[in-house]
Amino acid sequence: MHDRGSLLTLGRIIMNIIELIVGGSVGAFFSWLITYIYYRKSSKDQRLLFDKLSDELREVILESPEKTFDSCELKKRLEHLEKGAIDASRLEGTIDGGNF
Repeated sequence: MHDRGSLLTLGRIIMNIIELIVGGSVGAFFSWLITYIYYRKSSKDQRLLFDKLSDELREVILESPEKTFDSCELKKRLEHLEKGAIDASRLEGTIDGGNF
């Protein structure tokens, strides 16, 4: 049989494992919660910004949503749209220093 000292040591080991599992679970939950809240806020902000763009800009961005455009490249893409060329001065100094 086990003596009293070894049972206390075994009990401490089990408590340490339980504390580790509970601590990890609580930490994972709060990490997920913070990420979720940030994702929702950034999605809302992105939608508000996208809604402010002109139809021409939306069309170009939606053609390649995974790509970022600088002002010059965006101007070139916009000029190839059926709606004709646009005034390049409207693109200078815009969002994110000219990068979309």
